[in-house]
Amino acid sequence: MSTPAKVVVVGGGVAGLATAWLVRARAAEAGAPIELTVLESDGVAGGHTRSDRVDGFLCEHGPNGFLDNEPRTLELVERVGLASRLRRARPEAARRYIMRAARLRELQMSPLRFLGSDAVTLGTKLRMGLEPFVPQRRDGTDESVAEFGTRRLGAGFAASLLDPMVSGIFAGDSRTLSLKAAFPKMAELEAEHGGLFRAMLARGLRARRAAKAAKAAGETRPTPRGGPAGPGGTLHTFPEGMGELTLRLASELAAAVRTGARVTAVTRDGERFGVRVGAETLAADAIVVAVPAPAAAELVAALDPRAQAALAAIPYAGVTVACRGYALESLDRPLEGFGVLVRRGEPVRALGALCSDRIFEGQAPEGARLLRLILGGAQDPGIVDLSPDELEGVVQNDLATLFGAHGAPRLRQDYSWRRGIAQYTIGHLERVAEVERLERSSTGLYFTGAAYRGVSVNGCVKDAFAVSERLVRALVAARARRGASAAA
Repeated sequence: MSTPAKVVVVGGGVAGLATAWLVRARAAEAGAPIELTVLESDGVAGGHTRSDRVDGFLCEHGPNGFLDNEPRTLELVERVGLASRLRRARPEAARRYIMRAARLRELQMSPLRFLGSDAVTLGTKLRMGLEPFVPQRRDGTDESVAEFGTRRLGAGFAASLLDPMVSGIFAGDSRTLSLKAAFPKMAELEAEHGGLFRAMLARGLRARRAAKAAKAAGETRPTPRGGPAGPGGTLHTFPEGMGELTLRLASELAAAVRTGARVTAVTRDGERFGVRVGAETLAADAIVVAVPAPAAAELVAALDPRAQAALAAIPYAGVTVACRGYALESLDRPLEGFGVLVRRGEPVRALGALCSDRIFEGQAPEGARLLRLILGGAQDPGIVDLSPDELEGVVQNDLATLFGAHGAPRLRQDYSWRRGIAQYTIGHLERVAEVERLERSSTGLYFTGAAYRGVSVNGCVKDAFAVSERLVRALVAARARRGASAAA
């Protein structure tokens, strides 16, 4: 009977838990015995992907859902037995607003309705209409998201729509984020079609042809969704929030998960690794580093100074999530819709606000509304340093301005993350390449998580599948080599 390979996963957020679960499942399928350990420094696993039910309100620490356009996430949900618990966003969640010139204005998704809306100025619309005539950039150099948006659609679009959208996804600054790293599909579409409107027309034509062919064959296909940034999708969660996913993963991993276990260093001794946890050092044949990039940099300091420097150079935006529950009569403007994006320079400090119970059923008691402010980010780093009283003052001002909130809320729940969201700034792809070089030169060492190839739950789960496949394939190959050596 062969000795099990020792696999250690450092980090018990959604990326680490998903990778660990998949490694165990793939190893069992491949007949490769392993001894698995997940080390999480916090007192509970889950990282940012956790949920609390408080007085009937459902509060998310981090992501409030995932889009169903990533098959790997749906596959993981199915495999861990949560498919029957998936909940789709309400139809009214399609309605979204933006604050411009101190007023809430509805964002229209269809081109014709957008032309008649007041979400942006007439001048901005006219400049956007010139996008098909903008020459394609061919030098291959990276540019910021703002530079791309300004070049193709104009400065008004970049400031009024693109920057708030980037803040909503990355809590970032569109002037510093790398287009190729943060929105690779946009760069690909320009390279393939010469422009975004041309890409939309080409995608629409392909979709109509596919639907026509499917109809002729007697098949039914869902209506394609999306835009120039890539495929769309419908937001999903679970009845008790996104924390259900991490709770299920941790529960199935059971005793393999050790909480309150802070790893301080990773060392190499021949073909094996040493994982230092307090005064203890665990031996490992393979190790997955699934912690934020600055923490990862500290762990690999003894292995590779270049990779350490690359990891330490990946910045993070601190964010605070403020959940407030109100009786409906305490809101002068209880919006029906997903929420509000906020442009910089408006009389609101938050990056945006979500109407959580209007997105998903069951997230607030009857007759109440759950509002969720996202504050801080790359352009407002001081939020995470505010005292509780100072934060409450900001939150109450923003909610009064956005929703006409008055009186005391029924719920106050705040979550602050100094390392909230990784920022894929210019040079990010080069930094990730340094990390991947370390992986190639250190057999058995892997990096995964939101710092590298996608900040969303979908991005983390997709990467977990890729990393787990590579890891188990390497274990199987090593086992085969040992067997061949023993036979010889």
